[in-house]
Amino acid sequence: MSQEKYNTKRRSFKHLTKEKRAQIEILLRRGIPKTEIAQEVGIARSTLYNELRRGTVEQVDSQLRSYKKYFWDVGQRVYEEHRQNSRPCLKLVKAYDFIAYAQEQMLTKKFSPDAICGRARLEGRFKETVCTKTLYNYIDQCLLKVRNIDLPLRVKRKQKREKGRQNRRLFGMSIEERPKVVNSREEFGHWEIDTVVGKNDSCSVLLTLDERLTRRRHIVKIPSRTAAAVREGMERIAAIYGDKFEKVFQSITSDNGSEFSKLPEILPTSKIYYAHPYSAFERGTNEKQNSLIRRFFPKGQSFDSISDAAIAAVEDWINNLPRKIFNYHSSAELFQSVLFDIAI
Repeated sequence: MSQEKYNTKRRSFKHLTKEKRAQIEILLRRGIPKTEIAQEVGIARSTLYNELRRGTVEQVDSQLRSYKKYFWDVGQRVYEEHRQNSRPCLKLVKAYDFIAYAQEQMLTKKFSPDAICGRARLEGRFKETVCTKTLYNYIDQCLLKVRNIDLPLRVKRKQKREKGRQNRRLFGMSIEERPKVVNSREEFGHWEIDTVVGKNDSCSVLLTLDERLTRRRHIVKIPSRTAAAVREGMERIAAIYGDKFEKVFQSITSDNGSEFSKLPEILPTSKIYYAHPYSAFERGTNEKQNSLIRRFFPKGQSFDSISDAAIAAVEDWINNLPRKIFNYHSSAELFQSVLFDIAI
């Protein structure tokens, strides 16, 4: 359906041209009243008065008496000077070093524009930078080598907040028993756990754990989606921390999958909480960071042929990603600082 009637009127304002300014000067010399000059030139009277203020300068006659007179070329020069300052200049040239750095980070490390801008401000490495919105604008205007297709996809998923089925028994303590200090992320050492499944006919899966306070992530490839394989993966992680394991892993929140049914036996020193069935939002950190893995290992790809080195590289990328929630510090930086305090 085409629009035939409008409730707004299109603006018809235009800037004065050189010719109109010269016409104004001629009419003023003839002594024509200003109201008639505005009508003759085809402008509003307020526009005429603004132009007279712009182009009027003080002169001195032969008897050294001062008077004011309008000159069209003065008005034109002042107008052009104002136009140069009417909008900020493009910072693409001034911030060349930062732009080159940002392009390299986006193309090679796959960092988001916001992560790059925030980290650059935090470190103070560059004299001139641009904000996140400006960097996105440059990408949209094709002023950089980076295109929108090169940026990580941002998928919005509707959270499914339906009540868990009452006829399904939890394997241990419900998430409803989890203390407030864990829910509010005020205390270190509380984790979320899940598995990432590859191709249907593949055996290997990825065991993922995320610390809720620092968002530090562990990724371990295990041979199957079973309780025995989860035990094997947790033993490998426990070996990393040694005597500090009990302080680092105070609690773990899991879904109600059968592969996690033996967690209380595998980790007797940690409290295990089980989320409600069909309530992935109760482990939001884990679910979000699982989506980051999919940037490197898309759905349908088998994990059988993926090396431990490749998985370690993805884990390192996630943990060293500058995060806005931490003022663009990385999870690895925060996690190491807490471990240092524990060691003391």
